[in-house]
Amino acid sequence: MPNNLKSRNSSDPRRKSLREPTARKLTDGSNAQRRAAVLLAKELRFIPADEFDHKDRGNKSIAAVTELLETLRRQEVADRASMSNAYSTSSDGISASLDWASNAPLLTFEQEQLLFRTLNLSLFKASHLRSRLSPTSPSSKSMDEIDRLLQLVEQIRSQLVNSNMRLVGSIARKFASQNCDVDDLSSDGCMILLAAIDRFDYSRGFRFSTYATHSIQRHFYRVWKTRQRRKERFPNSGAELLSEVPNKNSEASICEDPEAIVSQLLNQAESVLDEREHEILLSRFGLAARNGQSRTLREIAADMGLSKERVRQLQLKALEKLRQLLDPALFFPDSPACSVPLSN
Repeated sequence: MPNNLKSRNSSDPRRKSLREPTARKLTDGSNAQRRAAVLLAKELRFIPADEFDHKDRGNKSIAAVTELLETLRRQEVADRASMSNAYSTSSDGISASLDWASNAPLLTFEQEQLLFRTLNLSLFKASHLRSRLSPTSPSSKSMDEIDRLLQLVEQIRSQLVNSNMRLVGSIARKFASQNCDVDDLSSDGCMILLAAIDRFDYSRGFRFSTYATHSIQRHFYRVWKTRQRRKERFPNSGAELLSEVPNKNSEASICEDPEAIVSQLLNQAESVLDEREHEILLSRFGLAARNGQSRTLREIAADMGLSKERVRQLQLKALEKLRQLLDPALFFPDSPACSVPLSN
């Protein structure tokens, strides 16, 4: 007797056509939920103001900022084109310092107020929309509006950073020294500048440059103090490479030819230092150059194809090896306690 019942697993075109929309709906829903989860997890920090509750004023502010950003962008492109020829023949050292400069035009007080007002207003509106966003069935229209507002926030923040990069570079050059590289300070200054943008309260009526200057200077001073303390622990010059020299009131006679001792020490250092460590010390302390000019860790790292931190580690490792070769008799030849020759 033939079985006329169809199996539940049999292929049925109508059943397949009914399943496809359901699968597509589930896929779209899960994508929307993932998108909503990302928006709900973002941290939105802003400085509130009473004027944010005025809907018409807020929309006018956003429209005005959009027009201002486009105007500033066109002005920056024009300035970059006019200044490109002036920097084409610059030396490497000048180019390195100009990398942190920006062609973005400086902002007036009114432009700063408009940008900061709209930045906080956009975050306020995005936070308000996100508070009504459902994690299970989010509205695509609300999420699109939140993304549009957050994109505007990033554009405003980028414009504020670019327009104040000259300020960061100017302060970095004032604090730069042999132990504080301009590029390192400028990089740190960018991070401080971003944090200052998030904390600045435009409603107090101050210029942002004044607030940012104090924040950056405080950070640079802390960096300078930290590196000064590090300088006291580790030598950074050829004279400090050997050891501490006693004061003038010491009764023991001191070696009168320290350069000869440095040469002797470096000649014997080849037996304990590898090629990279030896080259780093010669370049770092200016012992290989004719003019005695020392090189920065950044310059040495670029020549050797290493990171600056790796060069610093190799330098400290090499100095520790050299300390084991030091003999006090080289500095106090008349001292009876120092009669052991320099080990090979």
